[in-house]
Amino acid sequence: MLSAADVYPGQKSLRILCVDDDTGDAELLRRRLSEIPDYQIAFTATPRAEQATELVSHGECDVVFVDYRLGGTTGLDFVEHLRSAGNLAPVIFMTGQGDETIASHAIRAGADDYVSKAELSAERLRQALQNGQSQQRRRILENENRRLLGELRQKNDLLNGQNRRLAELYDTAHQFVDNVSHEFRTPLTVIKEFTAIIADGLAGPVSGQQTEYLRTVLDRVDDLAAMIDDMLDISKLEAGLLGIARKPCSLHDVIARVRVTLERKGASAGVKVDYEMEEGLPTVYCDPEKIGRVALNLAVNAIKFSGEGKRVCVAGRSDLARSQVCVEVTDQGPGIARENLDMIFERFQQAGAAVRSGPKGFGLGLNIAQQLVQLNLGDIGVRSDVGRGSTFSFTIPAYAPAALVDRFLERVHQFREGLTQVSLVQVEPEQALEADAQAEVEYVIQHQIRRSDLVLPRRSGWLLLAPSNHADLKSFLARVERSLQESATRRRGGAAPRIVVRLLGSWSLTNDRAAFRQRVLESLAPEEGGA
Repeated sequence: MLSAADVYPGQKSLRILCVDDDTGDAELLRRRLSEIPDYQIAFTATPRAEQATELVSHGECDVVFVDYRLGGTTGLDFVEHLRSAGNLAPVIFMTGQGDETIASHAIRAGADDYVSKAELSAERLRQALQNGQSQQRRRILENENRRLLGELRQKNDLLNGQNRRLAELYDTAHQFVDNVSHEFRTPLTVIKEFTAIIADGLAGPVSGQQTEYLRTVLDRVDDLAAMIDDMLDISKLEAGLLGIARKPCSLHDVIARVRVTLERKGASAGVKVDYEMEEGLPTVYCDPEKIGRVALNLAVNAIKFSGEGKRVCVAGRSDLARSQVCVEVTDQGPGIARENLDMIFERFQQAGAAVRSGPKGFGLGLNIAQQLVQLNLGDIGVRSDVGRGSTFSFTIPAYAPAALVDRFLERVHQFREGLTQVSLVQVEPEQALEADAQAEVEYVIQHQIRRSDLVLPRRSGWLLLAPSNHADLKSFLARVERSLQESATRRRGGAAPRIVVRLLGSWSLTNDRAAFRQRVLESLAPEEGGA
């Protein structure tokens, strides 16, 4: 069948199907439709609902006019059949005079409009056609929306299923790393202890060469233990489970804790380790265990990649302009090519693999060092000269509350993306505590916060800077109370110290940073003597 567009090109055209067993009424409808200005009509009439259904299903009409009475069936049955089959074509019901009840039933059945045969006019038919086409567009959009929503739900269900599976696999992998680490540590500890006993002559005399071999064994045991620590740490870092306990401390003390290990490593490799720690370094604010790990990692790498008779220097200097302290580890090794400098902090990359040689690990050490420095609100970098050596350096913030708050606000999105506000919480013991109890409470608080949070000590308690909402704060309080109870049970010291957590307010990270900073400093000022 030709469409009206084929018959009357360039004009508004419609293919009209009339379903009416009264040929006179059908002819009257055709005449009135032909009188509508600006429309060209291709008109088809049929008295049978079956033939009409076939024509509509094959897309051979644009608008259907249907009478109520159709021999053995009714127009209502026809409309309901079309809609139940999912056909979206516009349907206009035709009624006799006074058949308003039937017309309302037709609309509920899915008709788009109705016209009275007694009042057929070109204007009324134009209005009915426009209504029908408008309702068709609405149905098409609704169908498309339902289809898209169904696809979205299906994909969302699939994604949720995949996420659950990934979470299960991740938990399994994390548990595997924990188990492997534990299983490795036990025999390594035994190997190390008995090797040390033999090397020290406690099990009988050993020759100088045997002692040298045993020291090599001890060094390699330490290397393997460090690799296991790397695997465990990277697993915890990825899961966000590696705790961070920042506090005011001395860089001299941090370095002193790793000196014995570094000197033994240096002696074993024939490398001299020097220390150039600037006098009067300011107090730093960091997790001393994590920063000690970074310093040890960088210095051990420097020793490994230096030849016998070379020198490694661990230096510390203040950078007052930036309220920080800088630690540098310099070696006299072969250096790192410029094209490799950008990749050495990536996971599973060996530092300067193209120009260095030495003991190999998993390539995790520098990546872990970078993440540990960032957790402590610092930066890490490297500069190198091929043939002359390399200097790895990292920074630690000084304990200056105003600068710490600024640094915290600058870096908060590194830890938790998408947050829009930050809260300030005051945490205080209900009663004054002895020094040991105070330290216990602080330990619990530090190990219950997230790595995105910052705790600043006050004389009578602590301030918690937390990118969070009220639900997070309630969860934090519950964790602290539970941990204090567990700690009290372990030490059998009776009831745990009661603490009071008070929300001082929440501020927008976009618009209210200055107000938040001022509020933090005001809360510290009475005890810190200003900022």
